[in-house]
Amino acid sequence: MKPDITHATTLQSSLFASATKPKKSIKHLHNILKPYGLPFQLAASEEMPLGRERRNTSVIFVSTGCFSLCNAANNLYIATLFAPTVVGLVDGYSLFHNVNRRPTHYIHAETHCQGWQVPVDTFAKKCDAFDLWHDIACILAQRMMIMSMRESELVGIDAYGKIRTLLMELALYPREIRNQIKAASFIQRRTRLSRSQTMKILAELKKGNFIEINNGILMAINKLPVGF
Repeated sequence: MKPDITHATTLQSSLFASATKPKKSIKHLHNILKPYGLPFQLAASEEMPLGRERRNTSVIFVSTGCFSLCNAANNLYIATLFAPTVVGLVDGYSLFHNVNRRPTHYIHAETHCQGWQVPVDTFAKKCDAFDLWHDIACILAQRMMIMSMRESELVGIDAYGKIRTLLMELALYPREIRNQIKAASFIQRRTRLSRSQTMKILAELKKGNFIEINNGILMAINKLPVGF
């Protein structure tokens, strides 16, 4: 392992996402559109497809919990989102406007999640009626910036670099969220590294007292080497 660094070197996109979350716009959408939605709940590890057919497609308003957004075609992880938030805007748009060969996505619940679903046709009508498109633009613009930053953090780096980056991201999550997430599974879903490779690196980091893991849960990062 290469020389140690402290946890002060944190994941740029995760910090940026937290610092720039358009909370006012999200809250405004939740307050206005909740009366038009149907409630839902997801248990940890449960999945919810987005945008398969227009007649049963909704924009999802998540009021509690943490989940990952994934590409339905290849199961690749795209982003982790925390309540309160809104998801399904891309899938809803592509169905509403009959976009050909559109990408589709699904939610993977990292923890117990709940909220409500607003049918995409109702969502579009109410956004027009209540002039909500500025709020939608704020949410989408922030997510585009995060995706651009995220690409440079996980694309073109080795296995340990990906694991290191994701451990630092997980360490930033609130304790009540992190206590519900198995570190190895969290890493595997986002990198497609083998379980054996992931577990080997985590075991070495734990052995060297770089991280503290208990029953698969990341408890703390003491320090992390820059290379493995």
